[in-house]
Amino acid sequence: MFFTNLFESNLRVRDFAKQIIYYTSTQSTNDDIWSLFNDNNKENILVVTDNQLNGRGRLNNRWFSKPGHSITCSFLLNEVFDRNHFSLHSILIPVAIINGVKNFLSINLETKWPNDIMYHNKKIGGILLESKYNKKALILNVGIGLNVNEDNIDFPIDIQSNCTSLKEIKGHPIQREPLLAFILNELDILINNLDIKYLIKIWTKSCMHINSKITFKDGEKIVTGVFKHINEKGEAVILHNNNNIAYSGMINLL
Repeated sequence: MFFTNLFESNLRVRDFAKQIIYYTSTQSTNDDIWSLFNDNNKENILVVTDNQLNGRGRLNNRWFSKPGHSITCSFLLNEVFDRNHFSLHSILIPVAIINGVKNFLSINLETKWPNDIMYHNKKIGGILLESKYNKKALILNVGIGLNVNEDNIDFPIDIQSNCTSLKEIKGHPIQREPLLAFILNELDILINNLDIKYLIKIWTKSCMHINSKITFKDGEKIVTGVFKHINEKGEAVILHNNNNIAYSGMINLL
């Protein structure tokens, strides 16, 4: 069971995740957030569950989580960056996760464009960002899935070689409640001391595929390029045919 009292006792955020809603089981925390927002127009809410039955990632890919072992949550966040820099939200959230995990567990995690959290080429977490207008401003629905206390055998057999958990890295179970609080506290610090250069620096330093060959979609074609860096708008910069292309879609590593 996720103990909300323990979570809240470690939480230090100021402007989001002020109302905590816990479900023992639910289909999707992202869907729950939108339902609660549409019904009550409530902001500053966080939904967390021990058993997400139909979690999803980017492009509606299914997110696996073992009941009572993962962090599976979603929360509302008012837009931090203007529309010209909106992609920086996709940099902000993983940096908060990386910093929060490092502060709590002394583990250096990695980023994989656009929304994966990795450890030694194995996936350990994912982020789903959705948005809609609220009084002419955008509000973000931030979904986080993080493998915390799974053993390798807990993952479906087809992804066991590609996934890991914080427990497997540390060699002992991890308390999920203070860990999630550390991540959200770090997000609050980043928002209230906003430094785009710092965000890009930490994301890039943690990226597992800088200067690596990748494939990506250019129009209707799948082409090859080299992942170079992140620009000031939070977009990936890919070298293709001697040209740098700003890109925000999916990539595959070669």
